[in-house]
Amino acid sequence: MTILPWRPFPIMTLTIRQFLVGRAVRIVAALAAVPLLFALVYRINSEWSTVYAFLVDRVFLDVFSPTLLPIMVLILATGALGNEVEDRTLLYLTLKPRTRLRIVLEKFGGILLVAVPTILAGLALAFALASTAPGPRRLIDRGLDQPDLMPVFVAAMVAAFFGIVAFAAIFLAVSLFVPRALLVGIVYAFAWESLLGRFIGGIRLISIRHYVQSIFVSMLDDPDWTIANAFTARAAMVTILVAVVLSIALATWRLGRMQLD
Repeated sequence: MTILPWRPFPIMTLTIRQFLVGRAVRIVAALAAVPLLFALVYRINSEWSTVYAFLVDRVFLDVFSPTLLPIMVLILATGALGNEVEDRTLLYLTLKPRTRLRIVLEKFGGILLVAVPTILAGLALAFALASTAPGPRRLIDRGLDQPDLMPVFVAAMVAAFFGIVAFAAIFLAVSLFVPRALLVGIVYAFAWESLLGRFIGGIRLISIRHYVQSIFVSMLDDPDWTIANAFTARAAMVTILVAVVLSIALATWRLGRMQLD
């Protein structure tokens, strides 16, 4: 492993390089294209729903935020430091005089610089393709216009961004505590965020999915589309940022107490 000391963020640069030459980013890119496939199917047959309802309900609330988003982020986040631990290369990151906090922050930054454009690009392309669908013929025959999709797009992008940041910090910390963090994260994503979070009210309040969806419906500000016990966008954003700070602090604490030799 070579770390170039003259670069301002060598660990972040190395992390991005590792992602780009590895399988993880290709898997994430493939998963990011899933909403695009949904949009393609809808584009072929859009009689059953308006574009607005399809993007809000089917794409964001039903598929993207509860399932795809946590899985895509955890694939990258659990590998950023988790792979270093498993390969016993974490020691090399600490040979230079840099703090544990800086190591964690640069790893976190590397995750975001790969995850954010990859995931948001897939979601944006799905929105772009779905927006070209004609929608139900009954609306066309009655001369009714489709609702403005820009508020949906903006709300989805902002909510997804905060979700990426939250999951990246949490799974980065988890990877320092739990062996096989990727497997644990997948179980968490399906069981906690996707399955239990849908049906058990108490879990919703401590689920990142709930805060992401709260940001989405709050920014959308449409009484026809909401979720149970939704927070305001500001409250959800603040809660996510607090969770990020705590996760970074926990990861830094754990890294400082690990036996690296």
